Amino acid sequence: MAYSAFVGAPRAIQDDRALRFLTFWILMGAALYQLGLCFVHTHLFPMRTSIVALTEFILYAGCLFIVARRVQIEFIAVLALIASYLFLMALVRNALDFKGFRDILIIVLFYWLGRTMGSIEMGDRILKIIIVLVLLFGFFELFFLNQYSRVFNVFSYYVNQGGLAGATNWAGSSLALNGMRPEGIGRTILPSLLGNHRVSSIFLEPVSLGNFSVIIAAWGLAKPREQWRQMLFYLVMAGIMITLADSRYGMLTVACLVIMRIIFAGRMHVLAIVLPGVCVAMLLGIATFVNGDHADNMLGRLYLTGATLMHFGPKEIFGLNGYNFNFGDMGYAVVLTRFGLLFFAAFWIGFWLIRMQDERGERFRSYVALYASLILAISGTSLFALKTAGILWFLVGCCAVHQRQRVQAETPASAAPSRRATLARPARDRKVGYAH
Repeated sequence: MAYSAFVGAPRAIQDDRALRFLTFWILMGAALYQLGLCFVHTHLFPMRTSIVALTEFILYAGCLFIVARRVQIEFIAVLALIASYLFLMALVRNALDFKGFRDILIIVLFYWLGRTMGSIEMGDRILKIIIVLVLLFGFFELFFLNQYSRVFNVFSYYVNQGGLAGATNWAGSSLALNGMRPEGIGRTILPSLLGNHRVSSIFLEPVSLGNFSVIIAAWGLAKPREQWRQMLFYLVMAGIMITLADSRYGMLTVACLVIMRIIFAGRMHVLAIVLPGVCVAMLLGIATFVNGDHADNMLGRLYLTGATLMHFGPKEIFGLNGYNFNFGDMGYAVVLTRFGLLFFAAFWIGFWLIRMQDERGERFRSYVALYASLILAISGTSLFALKTAGILWFLVGCCAVHQRQRVQAETPASAAPSRRATLARPARDRKVGYAH
């Protein structure tokens, strides 16, 4: 019945449904591709970096195919400007930074995918499906760790890609290196109940699970007060995931998001535009006044990032030096050396120039600004990890004003045919439309 209805529908509606179906699976693929590749690595054949890159390329190609079907001049202009800048940087450096291209491509493609095909309702549906999968795999890992480790050998998967040294394995565990809290540090949330194990679920790393929990909390808190049940649902789900992953970043950031939801109203959300500057000033202050705390904790990471930034010169700040250096968890150092201050400032201003559909979109943008500003202070490249960045920027696109909505809003009321006139026309003259 559903198939016959689909076939009998007008061609435009068929194309729209097919593109939405493809959009759904691209987002599922972005969230689950690391889990799937890890399973293949564990049971079929070793997984190389080239295969992971090819899988990501297929997802990017799918996004580009969908966006190209409804291409807009803004998309072409943004892509051309970004490509021109990055190629110019490559000429100045005499080296092409493929990682930088890939990071920016994720943001642009998935944002435009959400702006082209997405909606608030679609964002809700996809998030809830991912939440169910996260909890299913998360509790499987929590209660049946040995079985989970036999199905997904995460440590071997990352070692085979050249990112880890085999000798650094944690007491024979097949989890990621950060899948266990060292004895000297221990768990922060429910240590006596959950021990040192940090759940990763479908993301293979607990850091990514913590980041995803912040994204769903931000999405829930952005909703209007009348939808308080949905808001509460996302907050509870985020709390469960933060507990499973023992995410200190998630706990702190969600607390800040709740405070923003209580205090900020209306145009006050624009104040979030200064958050990167506030965070950098905080890092420099910590490096100045903290007495060399290099411990492997949040304060130690903040100190190390601030101390590194204090030694940056003009070449590092503008991306002419240090772009090929591994800064580890120093996100602001990575962004400055890889893209340069000018690009970061232009990108940040462009982010705030996006027209949102309503106050919900304005709130979500300010929450994303907080998420990004804080994560760059304690993590190197988590902001650009496809498994969480894809859904994040798709949701931003869902909140933006769509091209078709702008055209309708700018059409004078007198130019729109009345309902009576539309119904009076012969059926053959009426055009079948569909909601974007």
